[in-house]
Amino acid sequence: MNSIQHKFFLSLLSVLVFIGVVFFLLNWDNSQGITAKEPRKVLPSRSELLHQIRHERRVLFIYPSGNNPYTERYRQFAWELKKQTWWLDVEPRAAGEISPEDLRGANIFLIGTAHSNSLLTSLSNQLPFTFRENGIEVYQTLYTDSSDVLTFFYPNPVDNRYAMYVMAGNSDARLLQSVRNAFGLFSRVGDYRVRRGNTALVMGFFSQEPEHRWEFAPEQHRDFQAETRLVYSSPYYQFFFHSEPLTAAEAVALTTRHEQQLKRLMKFLGIRKLVQPIRYHLYDSFEDKGLITGSTRLSHSDVNNFAVHSVIEEGIRGDDFRQDALLLLRRHLGKPVLTALEMGLSVYFSQNWRGRGYEYWASRLFLSDNHVPISDLLDNKLLTRESDLVMEPMAGTFVGYLLEEWGREALLQRYGSYQPSTDEIAQLEVGWQRYLKRLSEKYRSQITADRASFPRTDDFQKGFCHAHEGYSIYNGYLSRKSDKALEKLCTLGSNAVSITPFSYMRDPRQPTFFRYSRSPGEENDESVIHAALKAHQLGMTVILKPHIWIHRSWPGEIEMTSEADWKRFFEYYYRWIRHFALLAEMYGIEIFCIGVEMSQTTRQYPQEWINLIGKVRDLYSGQLTYAANWGEEFEQLSFWKELDFIGINCYYPLSNEDAPDDAALMEGMKAIAGKIEAVQKRHGKPVILTEIGFTSTPSPWRQPHADARGKSVDLAAQARC
Repeated sequence: MNSIQHKFFLSLLSVLVFIGVVFFLLNWDNSQGITAKEPRKVLPSRSELLHQIRHERRVLFIYPSGNNPYTERYRQFAWELKKQTWWLDVEPRAAGEISPEDLRGANIFLIGTAHSNSLLTSLSNQLPFTFRENGIEVYQTLYTDSSDVLTFFYPNPVDNRYAMYVMAGNSDARLLQSVRNAFGLFSRVGDYRVRRGNTALVMGFFSQEPEHRWEFAPEQHRDFQAETRLVYSSPYYQFFFHSEPLTAAEAVALTTRHEQQLKRLMKFLGIRKLVQPIRYHLYDSFEDKGLITGSTRLSHSDVNNFAVHSVIEEGIRGDDFRQDALLLLRRHLGKPVLTALEMGLSVYFSQNWRGRGYEYWASRLFLSDNHVPISDLLDNKLLTRESDLVMEPMAGTFVGYLLEEWGREALLQRYGSYQPSTDEIAQLEVGWQRYLKRLSEKYRSQITADRASFPRTDDFQKGFCHAHEGYSIYNGYLSRKSDKALEKLCTLGSNAVSITPFSYMRDPRQPTFFRYSRSPGEENDESVIHAALKAHQLGMTVILKPHIWIHRSWPGEIEMTSEADWKRFFEYYYRWIRHFALLAEMYGIEIFCIGVEMSQTTRQYPQEWINLIGKVRDLYSGQLTYAANWGEEFEQLSFWKELDFIGINCYYPLSNEDAPDDAALMEGMKAIAGKIEAVQKRHGKPVILTEIGFTSTPSPWRQPHADARGKSVDLAAQARC
């Protein structure tokens, strides 16, 4: 492992200690002379333990000791982890040094195997799981594979005010390897989890009912291994279904289509036969795919295991063959110097990329003047920062152009090491532009018809800002919990929701690329799409409302210090907002919000916003709004006429009095309505309250938007507002 990988591994595991200690769950008891206290009648809840961890910010990291060839590696890892984890006090201790008193008043992270860490076996009869010489037993199932790893979180029974997190395996070598890959594989899921290599076999949550807290909860237990079945096998493919993503007839059609495509690609690459079939896994939900694989992407390939994992949900499919192609390209051609060639060739062989095919979406970008130059495509670093939705179809057409220009043999010959000069790039750009123009004419009439039929809304919008809470696979936008929340909103009479993906600025005065959320627990594209499609299935209108988050600040403080930096800021913002405008177009999202509370930028550079609105309108066919901050920005914004709706994040105070009566609050509301009405009449556009609400704190009428943390709860005051 090189130094960069090592640093990455350490920082990721430090995240695991906190997020794992924050989202998994474990129990421990006595042994080796360690006598557990008599447990309380009601053990602390999960939230109480998590709050305690956040308050204490200390963990006792217990690693294997004794005559063990892996002890030194564990020890080095523990001490390097301590140096890396600035926000958590990690105290490394060898298991042989631990006394009963050490476990009192401490959060504990215990790692090892039954062979290397004797505490695991000596405590086994006190724990919800058993650690044997030949494997780990989890609810009557023995897991014996060397790559099997169990993680779980539970109250520390020696002092059940504190928590214990256990990471245990059957092989120290494989366990240490799993720790290095822990961030994507173990984070943000479950009270307990068993993984085999890259795949989750079992996960679940312990009961939190007071009388049965931390006991097995059958309704919250998932046995993914039992839910997986092999439905088709040939020399080319093994198809595994997780739950029921397709009917029998659909499964036959899919296997036929993929084998035909695979044979076409094999012929192109000159491959006569596969050494092994592709293991193709299909899931009926993003949530299950994420829980099992650690990735919630629409589709991803696993080169080491020659496998593809794809989701099929109503309204979105990942079985477009792109990842199958990527798998073969990497196996038989290796990784090229230019990432765009691998991306482009895999997209070139895809079927119905994002529903209509990559050529269609590249044509949409080209005809709306939202496409990218070749210099962007051939910049590997830029490619990692840019939108996949934009770059993948453009890369596909670039490879299509090269095949037309060079031919198959020349492309394959140059594929691995090709790096064009500046002059070559300029020549390629001219030819590619001609190719795109010709290609786009083929789709022009279809694009015109699609834009004309794009869904619009004339209904009065009654809804909620639907937030991505929890930042975990099982409780974010793509989860069953989110689905149930949307269903509940419907029963309350809601016919609309806003969905808000965030990006981040470290400094509101420094221009920077806006990051796309891609980790499995974030508001990534798949989670946004899933939530939007679920809302549509319930008959709701969706507003997509991308938002910039700034630590200890807010978007209204974004203000560059030079004209050059302002230019860079708007270029970066355009690239970011273009991504979400295209996503909204692809998935029929009715209303798109082009910005939120960016008051310095809108007041100082209105023409830049007008230019941005024009670019977005040419790409996106729905209705546009902007979420202005209440007060000066909302009342004086100069480009409302360019939009379909006037949007306001409405946090005007209702009253500045200490104890206003209802009449005073009503007068305050009438005054606010008057301000909104004046703007509406001046510009002649409908108004959307893009945000409004009051905290459940004393006197919320004073500052409805103020941070409520640390304040007492006053539901009656909130209800009055």
